[in-house]
Amino acid sequence: MKKVLVITYYWPPAGGPGVQRVLNIVENLPEFGWEPIVLTVENPSAPAFDKSLVSRIPEECKVYRTRTNEPFAAYKKLTGKKTEDALPKNIPIDKKISLSECLSRWVRANFFIPDARKGWKRFMIKKGLSIIEEEKPDIIFSTSPPHSLQLGAKQLAKKTGIPWVADFRDPWTEAYWETQMPKSSRSKKKNLKYEEDILNAVNKITTVGKGIQALIQKKTLSPVEVIYNGYREINNEYVPSPYFEILHLGNLGAMQSCKELLEAVSCLEEEKKRKLRLVFIGTIANEYKVLIEKKKDINTEYIDFLPYDKMITRASSASMLFLPRLNSSYSKSLISAKLFDYLALRRPVLAIADRGSDIENILRHTKSGRSFLSNEIKEISTYISNTMDITETQKVIPLKNNELKQYSSHENVYTLVKIFNDLIV
Repeated sequence: MKKVLVITYYWPPAGGPGVQRVLNIVENLPEFGWEPIVLTVENPSAPAFDKSLVSRIPEECKVYRTRTNEPFAAYKKLTGKKTEDALPKNIPIDKKISLSECLSRWVRANFFIPDARKGWKRFMIKKGLSIIEEEKPDIIFSTSPPHSLQLGAKQLAKKTGIPWVADFRDPWTEAYWETQMPKSSRSKKKNLKYEEDILNAVNKITTVGKGIQALIQKKTLSPVEVIYNGYREINNEYVPSPYFEILHLGNLGAMQSCKELLEAVSCLEEEKKRKLRLVFIGTIANEYKVLIEKKKDINTEYIDFLPYDKMITRASSASMLFLPRLNSSYSKSLISAKLFDYLALRRPVLAIADRGSDIENILRHTKSGRSFLSNEIKEISTYISNTMDITETQKVIPLKNNELKQYSSHENVYTLVKIFNDLIV
């Protein structure tokens, strides 16, 4: 069996979309004749933890963990956060930001380039060389963010001559959290140079969708291929609910858009509003909680956190699934990882997305729902109302479409394996 060294910062029991992608890949590799060897950190600074994901790691997979050196303990102390508090992927901009938060953001932006996980690099290289000597992998596969790990992967590939595939779940310098960071012009140039060096040193680049593929391909002659996050086959049998439930799975941040859904529901007839319930599973930005609480006529349920398998089980009662738009300069190119969970659930998806976006195209191609612009409140309300009329008799709309197959994790890992095989011929 051929071997691949998978370098990832996020790995179970850490949770979140970054873990789902790499875990889906590792989970399917043995079937295609590849033994995964994972190199990760002992105690990652992750936004969530989900021990249930550990059970999905295949028996063939060896996992090596190293220590790391990160500034987050000092950050928590400086900002008054508890040691056990989960850290956000980015530090959001807030008009009421404290002086200590402001200082920590400036330090983070200008002293930790490309990101605050860069302290893992030297530990990764040392352990990686040891693993390579012992395991003799055929391919190095590194997935980011954090993009700093690509710097270590580059050194491992250079020192050993092993073909290297770099995977990008998000853009590098255009990432939405980068726009929040008060970087100096010198820091921006340094970050751009790191990105340029990586993109031109790698043998092959993979990413999550066509939009980001085009964004990266403009910067490099290295070939860029799309490997979708993909969905896993799950039990999507409908669990009856007394309400028409519209669910949102995962965290809902301030940079995402929830107002359109609330306004559209407010436009419904009173009788239909009484039959409807919004369910949010995950952390919600305070500004949206305040907004929702003002809507006294909307029935709402909050669930702070559920392990992935329990979250999917809870979603079985959904009649519709909501996908918000991320307000960023490249939102047209973004494909939220939760979209693939939605495809697996086979429920109608209501998405807020740009015209011609990857999300709109996937929903249209798979006939899995509709996407709307942010100003199409009336159209969104009509879509909800019409779907409620149908579910009065059917309870749930079963979505069955052969076009879904190309978006499964299994199919996308098969595509990735072909890339691996081509590089070692």
